[in-house]
Amino acid sequence: MKRSLLIGACAGALLLSAVAAAESPATHPRPLVGGHGNNVQAFIAEFDDNGDGKVTWAEFEAFRRARFDATDYDHNGTLDEDEYVREFSERMAAEVERERAGLMEQARSRFAQLGPGTDGLVSRSAFDAAGEKTWQAAQKRLASQDRTGTPAARGTERTAAGAQRFDNGPRSRLNLPSSHSAEGFLELYDSNGDGTVDKAEFQRVRDAQFTRTDSNGDGRLSANEYLAEFESRIDRRAATLDQGEDRQAHVRFGVLDADKDGAMTFAEYQVSGKRLFDTADRNKDGVVDAADAALPAPAPRR
Repeated sequence: MKRSLLIGACAGALLLSAVAAAESPATHPRPLVGGHGNNVQAFIAEFDDNGDGKVTWAEFEAFRRARFDATDYDHNGTLDEDEYVREFSERMAAEVERERAGLMEQARSRFAQLGPGTDGLVSRSAFDAAGEKTWQAAQKRLASQDRTGTPAARGTERTAAGAQRFDNGPRSRLNLPSSHSAEGFLELYDSNGDGTVDKAEFQRVRDAQFTRTDSNGDGRLSANEYLAEFESRIDRRAATLDQGEDRQAHVRFGVLDADKDGAMTFAEYQVSGKRLFDTADRNKDGVVDAADAALPAPAPRR
């Protein structure tokens, strides 16, 4: 997904529905794209239109109706496959672009923490010093976890940890790994995929990163070089996400269009909505609120 397409689609997505695009008073803005599974907090963040911390079925159905009508570009009362995929793609582009802005702001902060000199450039020694801090912090995180067992078993543990964060925290669409967690550190630096990272492997990845970032080859990093390298990683991640999500949107249309006539009615559209609401309404009282979030998530279906 190219950035120009993202920006263009962003404007279209934000015009689709004032409900979907509204910001909440919470720290995190209202999600534009769902897919939150068992994440009750994300469900409330997306669909709580009046900001009272809960979502009734009537409120949820009204939200879905407004989104359906906004997706019905030709206003014929049904959705064809192109309309369904287009609306979702625009909403996804807007969500990714919003996340990109936050990630780039974080990257600017990280560059400042590298300790650029009076010339605004980061030397190789300063880059290596920051890498050593990253290495030491990661060793403490890894040591605090049970790292016994086979690489496959450790991979299962990492997947479970990611799933738990997915259920309990704000959703990231790009989901870029970060060395601030043991799982993220392994994803960034475990280049051979054996479930461990030794110092030599870590240093090879850091060397490659410095070389890749130092675009003019002068042995120092400018803010523009640092940000350009990071944004290229965002672009690659977004492009992969775009391809996969579009394919899934086509598949979802085929599933929801129950009579296979190529025209999805609101009743067909709401089949997935009802399933989503029922998943979040864990105590089955017809309201999704903090009481549901406090209950354990149901066991995943095989």
